[in-house]
Amino acid sequence: MDLKNIAVVCDVMKQDLEKIVKDRKIDNLDFIFMEQHLHNTPDLMRQKLQEKISSVDGNYDKIILGYGLCSNGVTEIVSDKHQIIIPKVHDCISLFLGSKEKYLEMFKKDPATYYFCKGWIEYGGDPYRGYLLWTGKEGQVPGQWIRSKEVYGSRRYDERTARLLIAEMMKNYKKIILINNNDIENIHRQYLDKMISFLNEVLQRELILEEIPGSLKFLEKIALLETDEKNFLSFDPGQKITQKDFLK
Repeated sequence: MDLKNIAVVCDVMKQDLEKIVKDRKIDNLDFIFMEQHLHNTPDLMRQKLQEKISSVDGNYDKIILGYGLCSNGVTEIVSDKHQIIIPKVHDCISLFLGSKEKYLEMFKKDPATYYFCKGWIEYGGDPYRGYLLWTGKEGQVPGQWIRSKEVYGSRRYDERTARLLIAEMMKNYKKIILINNNDIENIHRQYLDKMISFLNEVLQRELILEEIPGSLKFLEKIALLETDEKNFLSFDPGQKITQKDFLK
């Protein structure tokens, strides 16, 4: 009997991948979903990913990582027993846009851009959500979206300090892009509208909000394990992931 594969994936992709698996009737793939807030601390992310990878037993064939280089958060990761396959991208924006070429095209056009998709809004952490939690306004965030409270909610700042922190975080951004993979609802747009209004006030300038169509083609490749040398990296058992592999 053929062994299943297992994907260790950032939970911003959870809903998309589960939908793909259901729609495509994929029955040879299991998932381990990791909290998005780990991106805030790449060293901790590396540690947690390594723990999960090391715990995968011999009942699985390959391990797929639903990550990119992610601020070097995947470097030095290794499996002693399994081949690891990972998208050859710098971060997950390429995965939601459908290709790294699309992301590079957009980056060259507007490098000072902050990206959102449904998964990022619901599972991720963003400066505006940080501000709301820091200042005790978490009631303005849908409860099911607050998964990073241990990151943001453990700290409290007065209004002035929180606004200064947000201004510093967002000072270089000029545009916010919402990637729509046919899953954006009014609640997501309303949240971003409130965010834009707040950021415009804090930054004392106007941020542009643009909604664009995305693509699930890259995520489908992950779920179907349709890998190629252009878009994926492969590491044999005992071979560590390195930064230079992503830069080749």
